[in-house]
Amino acid sequence: MKCPNCSFENAADSKFCENCGQPFERVCPNCGKPVSANAKFCKSCGSNLVGVAAEARAAPVTKSADLDALRKTAPTTLSKKILAERERTEGERKLVTALFTDIVGSTSLAEPMDPEDWREIVSGAHQCVSEAVYRYEGTIAQLLGDGVLAFFGAPLAHEDDAERAMRAALDILAAARRYADELHKKKKVENFQLRVGLNTGIVVVGNIGSDLHMEYLAVGDTVNLAARMQSAADADSILISENTHRLASSLFDFEDRGKITVKGKAEPIQVYRVLGERKGAVRARGIAGLTSPMVGRQREFSTLLQIISDVRGGRGSIVAVIGEAGLGKSRLIAEWRRASLAKVSEPLQGSDIRWVEGRCLSYASSIAHHLSTDILRALIGVPVGSSEEETHAALRKTLETLLGAEMKDVYPFLGHLLGLKLEEDMAARVKYLDGPALQAQYISAYKKFLQALANDAPTVIVCEDVHWADPSSVELGSQLLPMAATSPIVFAFVTRADKDAPGWKLVAQAHEVAGVGAPALYLAPLSETDTKQLVSNLLEVEALPENLRQLILAKAEGNPFFVEEVIRMLIDRGGIARDAAASKWTVTREIQNIEIPDTLQGVLTARIDRLSEDAKRVLQIASVIGRKFPVKVLERVLQEQSVPG
Repeated sequence: MKCPNCSFENAADSKFCENCGQPFERVCPNCGKPVSANAKFCKSCGSNLVGVAAEARAAPVTKSADLDALRKTAPTTLSKKILAERERTEGERKLVTALFTDIVGSTSLAEPMDPEDWREIVSGAHQCVSEAVYRYEGTIAQLLGDGVLAFFGAPLAHEDDAERAMRAALDILAAARRYADELHKKKKVENFQLRVGLNTGIVVVGNIGSDLHMEYLAVGDTVNLAARMQSAADADSILISENTHRLASSLFDFEDRGKITVKGKAEPIQVYRVLGERKGAVRARGIAGLTSPMVGRQREFSTLLQIISDVRGGRGSIVAVIGEAGLGKSRLIAEWRRASLAKVSEPLQGSDIRWVEGRCLSYASSIAHHLSTDILRALIGVPVGSSEEETHAALRKTLETLLGAEMKDVYPFLGHLLGLKLEEDMAARVKYLDGPALQAQYISAYKKFLQALANDAPTVIVCEDVHWADPSSVELGSQLLPMAATSPIVFAFVTRADKDAPGWKLVAQAHEVAGVGAPALYLAPLSETDTKQLVSNLLEVEALPENLRQLILAKAEGNPFFVEEVIRMLIDRGGIARDAAASKWTVTREIQNIEIPDTLQGVLTARIDRLSEDAKRVLQIASVIGRKFPVKVLERVLQEQSVPG
């Protein structure tokens, strides 16, 4: 049976194309009406189908009551986001991470059961999947029997969709284990397990209905390979392709499962098993084995060093480091931290500097006090993932050391903020407080704690990715800013220039704090000279062909992250190779053009999707015209586009 979408030859009884995932319906070759897979005669015209090659045509992705019910459980905020984007994204190509789940051994599990009882069990499994998918702003695309197909990246695009998909997969397995325990206790099913497969590739977004139903067209083997990963995964495990692993390899622990043979692929596919989140890991930038000194940020670096000199002298500051993704904000902060904590020859005024960092996450902006608690954990020295006992002990020890008997005025409220189970007398102080009263106590306790820390040693608090900060943390942080005017505390906010984000309030309010310096360091793209220097530092190739150097410069446009990812792609594809004998990099073949790496697709797509509808439309039209063109050409095309008929 040939797929009408990709022309792949499938088995006669296939319900979906094994190459592109297109659903099929079997049609009579005489009248073209649908016929069942096992039909011997056409029910519409009576033609004999025995021994006759039935034709296949693309079947619509049908909606079902179960799928509709599942979509209705999507959080209201997510539904509004999807519906707001539906007209803007229809017909667009999107880089997505496809997630496939399946119940292990479902046929043998269902065989002795009443169909209605089994349907109820499958519905519970689907609920485990959908809650995790929606938590990370994914979309349920299809229900395939007892399996689920979900997309991360369409219709809503994020720069970290592969990471979101992996986190959702881990949450799905955790929820499935809890569900299995529940089924076991109720003596409904023994040994209930799920398995999950992930792959990253391109889909074309189709029509999105008001019920969140999304039509889509898979490009290449995006969906098919995710299905193959799922079928090859062990029970209670997650198997991913190299396409997905490459996009989030620094954030999780993996088991290299080598290469497996996949039907429809000429070469074996490299796969990995996801073992779990890597504690304390952050998204790594740079290329393993390649390093470069920081380039083009001397002015901003000098300002930051002066801030450290000031705080050592007892003067606090508030500083914002602002720039688009990839311009080197985190690298600048890392160099600042390294220089600040390095030993210096002159005597220090006071104690050594205390340096802590908190990080906002793109999928945690709706979690109350996510940033507040992340910083608080750093201040007491417990990483994310520490047990409640470890966190409880660290909080008590830190507060007792700094505050002595006064710790009782701080401990119950910071403990409650961290979600700890408090002693009965301490819990009583929190129990009857309403929302505003509790927030006021959080602020008061945080202030007392920070003041004690600053009295003990100059303190630097860095807040990364403030454009994703949650509103509760922003409100708390805005009440703490004035402390920089009277205490040796530095608040550093690292953010993109998103003035509509809740976190921008911290940047704006910093300038209103009397008696404190509040510089805003805006990072611009690197100059052509600095970009060339960065390329030379990374590759140490003085004889780099000029056309290749210009291709890299043109594609990166002064963005250090883009430079690194373009070079990484060239290395991965063998365009640049390390000559071990000569200890240098060499160009292995002539390279005429460079495409955008997958690692940048998410960043760029998410940024484009944030544009207004008119701006996005202009950008789409401009991209068709070319890279460089007279403005009058764009104006003419836009004018013709706006004329009806």
